[in-house]
Amino acid sequence: MRRFGFFLLNCLIVLSLNNLSLSSQTENNDLEKDPYWKLIEASFTACGQGNFAQAEAELSKAIRMKLDHPITIYLLNNLGGYQQILGKYDQAILSYSAALTKDPDEQTIRFNRARLYAQMKRYKSALTDYALLLGLNPKNELFRYHRAMIYLLTEDYDLAELDLSEILKLSPESLKARIGYALLETMRASYDKAEMIYEHLLGKLPNSAEVYEGRARMYLARKMLGFAVRDMEQAFKLAKDSTSPSLYRLKAEIEQALGNKEEAKKSLSQANKLELRFDPLKSKMEQ
Repeated sequence: MRRFGFFLLNCLIVLSLNNLSLSSQTENNDLEKDPYWKLIEASFTACGQGNFAQAEAELSKAIRMKLDHPITIYLLNNLGGYQQILGKYDQAILSYSAALTKDPDEQTIRFNRARLYAQMKRYKSALTDYALLLGLNPKNELFRYHRAMIYLLTEDYDLAELDLSEILKLSPESLKARIGYALLETMRASYDKAEMIYEHLLGKLPNSAEVYEGRARMYLARKMLGFAVRDMEQAFKLAKDSTSPSLYRLKAEIEQALGNKEEAKKSLSQANKLELRFDPLKSKMEQ
């Protein structure tokens, strides 16, 4: 359930707002009998149980009941999160967008929408959101890193490098920026440079599944399949129960290169299953 922690945390945040906003009214209102708060509570309970379809249904009813309530923006964010987990991406975009009409400067919600746009391969829309986010918070490394990853996907390598270099200016010891640089050099086919960066990173992050996955991808690009298999297996070992869809996609590519078509098909199928339940961006950044 760790991968859903962000949404559960949001539930707790909204509950805190609920308690704060109504603390002066508790003597005159029996909240337990208020259908609005009962729906919200039922949604949070369903969320905690992993029943996101029920959480979505209860929260939708609550939002429609009091559209102008001060916490509606946060409820819409949660709703978008539930819909995203359920694979209802278009509906999630609508929920995030509705929240942003109420507060265009709300950074967490815009970040959620940007990541979802990226997952949907709507890169121009994602880049627009990141430009707005960086306009509000130009020193935010998380926003800049995710934008750099989109530039890699769109093969705008010079723009990706600009963002990664800016992160290093702000935080010279940033290992995440160096992971980005290793990916960039791999995609530029500068494999020797990429390998040197990965060696440095593994000295600092010896238990990072993400680093091993990245180096395996680099070895695959170099057609050094034995090394790719070794690093891929180590990435699976380190990831344990939090294996990313991208790691299964890498496995599928390696199996395909080895001629194991059936195994490649199984790994790709597993990646697709995880994709619906995983956080939006494959290269998720945790700080």
